[in-house]
Amino acid sequence: MRNSQQIQTATTPKAQAESPTTPITYPVGRLSNARILRLKQVVTTVGLAKSSIYRRIQVGTFPPPIKLGGARASGWLSTEVLEWIEDQVRRRPKAVRSR
Repeated sequence: MRNSQQIQTATTPKAQAESPTTPITYPVGRLSNARILRLKQVVTTVGLAKSSIYRRIQVGTFPPPIKLGGARASGWLSTEVLEWIEDQVRRRPKAVRSR
């Protein structure tokens, strides 16, 4: 199998809540560039306050954090945060050019 055709399996808390037996699959290259961002880094990256981020997680419009082993430690996959930013850019209205 070629590298682009291989699939790596990873689960997220959201996927486990929806269906505990159905893992999410990612192409191999997707997670190879991923970093885990802590809350301060996410706030700086997206430009939202902590409360806004958690509110958007509750309504399902922002990627949920992943647990990092401890009861209190969590972080976000950089690839998911960057995808969210790209989605916001795609959703913005097109600027009207004036002459």
